[in-house]
Amino acid sequence: MYQISKKRRINLLENARKDGRRDANVGKKVTAQVFKAKAGMGSNSSNQINAEDKLLGSFSDEDSVINPPYNLEELSNIAEYSTILQQCIDAYKTNIIGFGIEGKSRVDLNGDEITEADKLQSEQEQKYLSNFIKYANMDEGTEAILQHVIEDRERTGNGYIEVLRNGANMPDGFEFAAAQFIRVCKKTNPVDVTYKIIDAEGKETEITRKKRFRRYLQVIDGKKIWFKEYGDPRPMNYETGKYGEAIAPEFLATELLHFKIGSGTYGKPRFIGNIVGLYGARKAEELNLLYFRNGRHVPAAITVTNGELDDESYKSIQEYMNNVSGSENAHQFLLLEVKGDEVENQKGQIETTDVKVEIKSLADMLQKDALFLEYDESHRKKMRSAFRLPPLYTGEADEYNKATAETAKKITEEQVFQPERRAFARTLNAAFLEPLGIHEAKLEIKSPDLTDITSIAPALYPFNSAGAVLPNDIRPLLSKLLGKKVDDVPEEFNKPIQLLLAEMQANNQASSDPNSLSNIQKSFEYDEQSLIMKDMRDLLMELRDHGKI
Repeated sequence: MYQISKKRRINLLENARKDGRRDANVGKKVTAQVFKAKAGMGSNSSNQINAEDKLLGSFSDEDSVINPPYNLEELSNIAEYSTILQQCIDAYKTNIIGFGIEGKSRVDLNGDEITEADKLQSEQEQKYLSNFIKYANMDEGTEAILQHVIEDRERTGNGYIEVLRNGANMPDGFEFAAAQFIRVCKKTNPVDVTYKIIDAEGKETEITRKKRFRRYLQVIDGKKIWFKEYGDPRPMNYETGKYGEAIAPEFLATELLHFKIGSGTYGKPRFIGNIVGLYGARKAEELNLLYFRNGRHVPAAITVTNGELDDESYKSIQEYMNNVSGSENAHQFLLLEVKGDEVENQKGQIETTDVKVEIKSLADMLQKDALFLEYDESHRKKMRSAFRLPPLYTGEADEYNKATAETAKKITEEQVFQPERRAFARTLNAAFLEPLGIHEAKLEIKSPDLTDITSIAPALYPFNSAGAVLPNDIRPLLSKLLGKKVDDVPEEFNKPIQLLLAEMQANNQASSDPNSLSNIQKSFEYDEQSLIMKDMRDLLMELRDHGKI
């Protein structure tokens, strides 16, 4: 509400007097008194978290720590104050990593150009990489660790994994590191880093590059632990953060791999532009809670015309306000006793004026539920938009049918989750393939199978009718349709159905004389094959009749 300062009000009154246009009511006695419930009665304290960074002041200039642009502790806990943020984060970590991660060959193992030696090497590297991911964390599993990293990254803009090395100085394990306790330091001077690559002739060779690394500082309960950036070849003391050669093995710092949103020193969460709306929606929820906890009692003004409240009425109003909260007090009545003004009439007699009492609500607009519902719905849409998620992924699927749901999943998969998986896999491959000596395999994050079998069957029908489809070509689709594994047919019967039917018809015509010795011998030879062909024919014709192929 717009408020006029005291000095401004005085100036306005003086000007009115000078102009002779003073309002008729100015100067009349107006008594106003504000009644409110006593502190702590029917009201709860704010649950908003402190915006002050608790780690400020924990670092010295020598540490070269760069302060984050936002309070990481606040961002780490902010999902607890939102009705939509955690659903968006869960959708990301479930759909990016939740389907699994595996080692995969870089080449087609069934291709004609690959040699047996290359095929064997690729298979061995693929198995080694799969085992590396499988056993990188023995407590929760690598997938769970990476899901923690994604959740931290979506909350704070930063995610970290601590990389452990074995006695051969090769990456051997992962541990999750909470982003709210980690601070990034300035880059150090460039150092030489050696990489092993495959040159144009297919031979392994070493190259040297200059690179600047960062240090990371973790502070919990005042205790400092130093980490070096992943790939930094220099030994570092985890207690002091100093580089040196003569460091005991038990004091060597481990490495952190930083996953962040954006290219800055610190990442920024994708919902940072909606953080004001997030707190606004929280305040709306708190106001609604007080509204229902206190019953339907709203701020109001009691106006008395031609009279005044006595002391008992003032006391009654104050007691009413103090006891107004709670459903048991929702239907209490307030009795006001008002005494009119005593005035002298024309006959010189004293009489009491008629009193008019009005109670007017001061919060008609604020207490409408629809206003908060629209505000909350608008905030939810903005938050989903920040993550580029349709309502289907946050449990709000009331307006979806099968067609719209499939379209929403396909678009979100193509525009959001597949690029995120590829970016995450690129980071992991760039970090671990070269140190592990892997060249013919790579890490790949699995994606969901969105294939609609019922829509593929009509598309295959013209190709099958033209004899362009082999039985084994559609066996995987048949396995999905039936929900069980279907073995491939023998290679001699892996022919188009039209060709199989033609061969069977020719065999039937050739065996028109069943009494001949040659036909009897052929019947024994082809008896088993004929049974298989007939079963195959019956199955294919049944699927065709039902529109499956």
